[in-house]
Amino acid sequence: MSDPESEPESGVFLGPEVEALLQAGQARDLPARALLCQEGKAIDRLFLLTIGQVEIAKSIAGKPRALATTGPGSVLCLMAALDGNPCAVSMHTLGEATVVEITRSSLLALLAPAQASGSNLVHDLTLVAIRRLRGATDELAQTLFRALRSSPRAGRIDPDSLARIQAGNHAWPCVRLAA
Repeated sequence: MSDPESEPESGVFLGPEVEALLQAGQARDLPARALLCQEGKAIDRLFLLTIGQVEIAKSIAGKPRALATTGPGSVLCLMAALDGNPCAVSMHTLGEATVVEITRSSLLALLAPAQASGSNLVHDLTLVAIRRLRGATDELAQTLFRALRSSPRAGRIDPDSLARIQAGNHAWPCVRLAA
């Protein structure tokens, strides 16, 4: 297992763990505006973005709003792939892109104790998830603090801020790809 003190603060992982993810999936070339996941719909796969950009959007007050853009090395839809719950955001490619699509069954097989023996993949994905959730908790606390302190809007929370916090938990730029 990796030494937590020597791990990059950003949560990036590389080497054999990345290779295992790449081999567990199927590379797909996607056109511009290809939908990876739709808000409110369940998905049984995750994506590792290798080329291109993906936009993360959410419906706010009935209107779609772009919240974030992520690039190569991002793991997309991990939580939805693991727990089977519907996606909280929608994701689509901005231009042509390449992803490695990994089905839930392939991911679970990869993370199984017998398969994962000697691998840091479970450890690395867990650390990335913990760091993202801690970051989201910090952002949420700051958003709530600002809402309670701002006199003209005291007690009102900006829905865009909350949506961006949620979007950040669905695309994790955490994989360093070989050049």
